[in-house]
Amino acid sequence: MELNGIFSFIMILSYNMARIIRKRDSIKKPLSVREFHEKKNKILILRETGGLGDILLHRHIFEDFKRVMPDVEVVFACPTKYHEAVADHPYVNEVVDSRTVKYHDYIAHYNTTSACTRHEMRHVPMSNKNRSDIWANHCGVLLTRHNMHITLDEETIKFGKKKLQEAGHRGDRPSVIINPISAMLTKDLQDWQIEGLIDGLRERGMFVMALHLSPIDGLPSNVPQLYGIRIKEWMGVLNAADYIISVDSAAFHFAGGIGKPLTGIFTFADGKVYGRHYDFVLVQKHRDDGNWECGPCYNWPMCPKETKSPIKPCCTEITIQMMLDGVDKMIEKWPWKTS
Repeated sequence: MELNGIFSFIMILSYNMARIIRKRDSIKKPLSVREFHEKKNKILILRETGGLGDILLHRHIFEDFKRVMPDVEVVFACPTKYHEAVADHPYVNEVVDSRTVKYHDYIAHYNTTSACTRHEMRHVPMSNKNRSDIWANHCGVLLTRHNMHITLDEETIKFGKKKLQEAGHRGDRPSVIINPISAMLTKDLQDWQIEGLIDGLRERGMFVMALHLSPIDGLPSNVPQLYGIRIKEWMGVLNAADYIISVDSAAFHFAGGIGKPLTGIFTFADGKVYGRHYDFVLVQKHRDDGNWECGPCYNWPMCPKETKSPIKPCCTEITIQMMLDGVDKMIEKWPWKTS
């Protein structure tokens, strides 16, 4: 009986050792000359998650990879739901699924998924690098261009114009698309802020439309909104508007990436850092203004001013007048011209 137990133990140990060796060999198996020749100029940049804003921000980094290594083939892996947001990039050779990509097939691969979180938490509250710069530095590249290289095809452009017309815009006044919500509740505008912003925009003679990839709760019923469309179509609608007003969201980054007249409304994340490579008007309670000693802090869960509610003063103390002052600066900076 004792011998049988020892024999069983040896068999189990041998089986587990064989699994470990196979796994080790599958990872460290030397490349053949042919494999090396096929893979030597390919690099993989892996982003395992979204959101859409971060995927768009990745568009900043690819040109400089080609600048540093002109012969390199850049493969970008991300969730398939976001492929449409980056597949047209002229400096990306291939976009693949982050869930199924075999990153060990690449001689060089870089996972950007948690690089920003690590950097920002390490440097709070004074994290001063744009996310695209953090990712590029993580891969050993210094960005010099910060160009998203977004070029919309004619069909997408026509789609955007059509949707604005269907919503009621006749071209006789400036159109503004608002996006008052993001993927995080703590970055969203409150209902009273949304209503006050819309009233102020209409007082300025603007046609107002709301756009998001999902329905916007709390939006007044007399404001047209569009949601549930493909990413490419969403791009076309944003492109068709004269002005964009957005919280920290994908709409903010897309508008900044194409140079659209833009007002960004930020809470605990630093808008001067997140929007560093865009030309836009910032609305935010910010330490640089001399009237906001605690932020932006990047660390809303530990807010000393509000411990119970998920909505912090960096959001609730943004007044309607602050937002409309930002709108006025945007209009002054980019006067509306009839088409």
